[in-house]
Amino acid sequence: MKQVTFTLRTLTPLFLAGADQTSAELRAPTFRGLMRYWYRALIGGIVGANKETLPLVMKAETAIFGATDIGSHISIRISEASKDPQRFRRESYSRENVSGRDYLLWSMAASGKGERYKPDRLLFPKDTIFRVTLSSKGDDDTKLQQAIVAFWLLTHLGGIGSRSRRCAGSVTVDDNIDGDANKTGLTFAPPENREDLQHQISEGIKITQKLARESLPANSLPSVTQTTFDALAQKTCSIWILHNDNWRTPDTAMRAIGSNLQTYRSDLPLQSRTVFGLPLMGVENRLRHASPLLLRIVELQKGKYAGLAVLFKTGHNHDYTLIEKWANGFPGRTQVVL
Repeated sequence: MKQVTFTLRTLTPLFLAGADQTSAELRAPTFRGLMRYWYRALIGGIVGANKETLPLVMKAETAIFGATDIGSHISIRISEASKDPQRFRRESYSRENVSGRDYLLWSMAASGKGERYKPDRLLFPKDTIFRVTLSSKGDDDTKLQQAIVAFWLLTHLGGIGSRSRRCAGSVTVDDNIDGDANKTGLTFAPPENREDLQHQISEGIKITQKLARESLPANSLPSVTQTTFDALAQKTCSIWILHNDNWRTPDTAMRAIGSNLQTYRSDLPLQSRTVFGLPLMGVENRLRHASPLLLRIVELQKGKYAGLAVLFKTGHNHDYTLIEKWANGFPGRTQVVL
């Protein structure tokens, strides 16, 4: 058996639970599902992300993570958290004075009345440390390398748990990794600065694409221009680094990004805001959909922090220029070239 263990530390509140949403629990199935999502986006960005290529994408995904009738080649174990869960608390209940933090995490606060009442969610606070162990069957480490690829994408482009598309559940990975993850060529160490982060993300995605291609048929590399599910490709995904030299804590970065997004959206007509995701108060919410914009906080060296904005342009039904305008108009931003 081959295995590798990563040590993770939370930068922002991590909301994660099982069937009981009033509890807090670090769950291996959650990590497996998120890794599948990012691996699917990776493969879809190479072979295409539409109905015609879906069987090939599913075959590649199943080869690593299994299916209902096929066992997974990868097992995932999560250690206990270093800190006890805490109860989320909004900073203000005034509609006129909403902080950037509250704006991003609003649905984690208590809501409803009577039988519909839901208490404030539990969270794992900043600097909670836990370990994730990935292991593969047998001595062949090919499948393990593909799992590491998915794990890198998750921890460098995405977040974990509820509100992870709005900066919650951002983590950093300790570069003291127990096991051989160096064969992939991926870098897990915190970048030194914004330029280093730009290089790390750009080169890291190229490495994941190269490693994924090695597991695919040689004739399965069409040009990806239109997709029916999220695909990590140049024409269907955009990535920006959001930065400010005064962001000395992850909370400061999160508040600034939240306040900026709140101000931008408040100036848009109500119907135009639906591109950022549904449900939304005051509009028809039958066609619910997750936000195509993923926001996370990144730790740099020397006590600095940055934000990362990932936009997946999926399907034909949305005008993503409003989101692109927000990202391109952010006071400090650098686009990552895929």
